[in-house]
Amino acid sequence: MSQQIPALETDNWGVAYGDKVILSALNLQMAPRTITALMGPVGGGKSSLLRSLAGVNDENPRFRQWGGVRYAGHPLTETHRPRMVRQHARLMLASVQDSLTEFRRAGSQSARERSVWCSDFLDGMGFSELKAELATPAVELPAVQQRAIAILREVAADPALLMVDEPTADLDEYDAYLLLELLKRIGQERAILFVTHNQRHAATVADRVLLLAGGTVQESNAAEAFFAGPYSPAGQQFVRSGSCSVLAPEITVEQAMQVEAVQAPPVPAAATAEQAARLSQRAVLPDLALANPVLAAETFVPESRGPRGFAWLVPGKLAGTPLPGVVNAIDIDLQALKRCGVTVLISLTEKDVDQAALVRNGLRNVHLPVYDREPPTVAQLQMLMLKMKRLLLGGEVLAVHCLAGLGRTGTVLAAWLVFEGITAEESLRRVRAIESQFVQSQLQENILAAYEAMLLEKMG
Repeated sequence: MSQQIPALETDNWGVAYGDKVILSALNLQMAPRTITALMGPVGGGKSSLLRSLAGVNDENPRFRQWGGVRYAGHPLTETHRPRMVRQHARLMLASVQDSLTEFRRAGSQSARERSVWCSDFLDGMGFSELKAELATPAVELPAVQQRAIAILREVAADPALLMVDEPTADLDEYDAYLLLELLKRIGQERAILFVTHNQRHAATVADRVLLLAGGTVQESNAAEAFFAGPYSPAGQQFVRSGSCSVLAPEITVEQAMQVEAVQAPPVPAAATAEQAARLSQRAVLPDLALANPVLAAETFVPESRGPRGFAWLVPGKLAGTPLPGVVNAIDIDLQALKRCGVTVLISLTEKDVDQAALVRNGLRNVHLPVYDREPPTVAQLQMLMLKMKRLLLGGEVLAVHCLAGLGRTGTVLAAWLVFEGITAEESLRRVRAIESQFVQSQLQENILAAYEAMLLEKMG
């Protein structure tokens, strides 16, 4: 294929299932011999993008698509489309040799000639150890070799674009390294689009990153630039937290067909900070102001200067702390909080904080009473998260507290991470990496999972 012809181009391409718009106004261009990492939050449309390009959804009567798609310089058709790596029972039961040669136009090659071709192919792809397993059913091999066979099976069909969904998921680091090296080898001859949630793996292999959230591309950037300093708010949040919260617009299929592309264009290498800022305003839809990520402050007071038990979750913006006055005199603790830049307390104790003491020290608070070792309700969490978001976007610096600053405080801090797009399980891990005793009861853990489920249901 000519190096001048893109492996894939889309023109305001969109996808829907029935009346639900999944992808909208996608303008993509993938160059030959380029590895692109497709990243974004769960439910953002990544798998739908791959499956739609591969034709997997075509037989679904509810599947609809619009806009233009060109693959290797020609319109997408049933027989002319990218290859997507898939693992299924028939492939697993076939021998390694049969799997690798299934899509080759081998004509009347003998079994011996096919075996020689497979051996040479495996040598060239860095999986020479599979030469001794050509007659072995793939299902009997280790997981990493099964995945390698599934990938190489599609490569043997000589596609201009190979698509792979989460190739390294659930593999240990060494096995993941083997598959990443395989992708690098394949990428020397053809374009690759692969989905991953692992930023380190993407940075190791990818030439470019597409960040997909809310059904459209939030950022398209060179991989090195993306991980060093993404220009979009969604990209900044994703690199910082591993996810981003961008809701899909509530539009009909007919409206989606008329929408012009909303994703942010790539920033030129020589773009100025002012240009990047202007482009970033187009990366998140204007009616999703609350989806803007809250990033760490460039400069902030170290938590060691705060009261005992004080810890930043988002440095310079959001922290956890015990009840002011529980260890030292209340004025001493409030002065220490103010020294760290805190302007508003989020109080979770049954009894409110001494308001006169807050006034004396130039602070104020939001009070949501919660019983000790119990969590807020899902509705209370959502109300509190929206209030905290508005305060943070307004320039306030928040410190969440209960009595000891552990159970209820840790629950609200973990809920904040869920609200920002991180899973409940990962949020728990992250807050406990800051303070091992954050979130102290099973009820508190359960409410985080329920809150995550509510947000996912709300996003559709």
